[in-house]
Amino acid sequence: MKIKVCGMKDAVNIEAISHLEVDYLGFIFYKASPRYAETPVYLPENIRKVGVFVNETQESILEKVKQFGLDIIQLHGHETPSFCEGLSESLAKKGHPKVELWKVFSIKTPEDFEGMEAYSFYVNKYLLDTKGQYRGGNGQKFDWQMLYQKDFSKPVMLSGGIGPEDAEAVVKLYQDGIIEGVDVNSGFEDEPGLKNKIAIKEFIKTIRTYEQV
Repeated sequence: MKIKVCGMKDAVNIEAISHLEVDYLGFIFYKASPRYAETPVYLPENIRKVGVFVNETQESILEKVKQFGLDIIQLHGHETPSFCEGLSESLAKKGHPKVELWKVFSIKTPEDFEGMEAYSFYVNKYLLDTKGQYRGGNGQKFDWQMLYQKDFSKPVMLSGGIGPEDAEAVVKLYQDGIIEGVDVNSGFEDEPGLKNKIAIKEFIKTIRTYEQV
């Protein structure tokens, strides 16, 4: 199972988390967020950098890709399929053809899945978060059982209110072929942008244990 830790901000904390068995670290480029990332950081080659954007312009996104050396763009706003298409073309033209696009969908009811597949040709993954007051970091779950009623054309990363107690449940979704991985954030924080290394380490250890069952 893939593991992404999002909302990284503090350089010392980033260094600590980068030594854990994580696949992605996420950096939020949404100025209204208390987890807004400002300073580029070095990461080991085995960890991919994800930039999170909310209704940004192509120009702004491309600038951050270059400045931060992003491997993945996570679109968390009202971006349309045509915007994703144009962004993908611009990335190729600017010399970043390998940068992936992930589209976030905020879920509360079955109706929130409608229109998702219109993006399938233009993005590499879907990330499913819980619809709430904020653009992520709401600390709430949607009903994961709804996922069993859907047939996704792209790999799914699950987000929204995931905490240390959810290890067994997310591994079950992974083993059932529903999700590819999880995206954790506020459920593992001491304060916004500052992750608890011990909690994340134990979560990963528990996940790996359940994966072997």
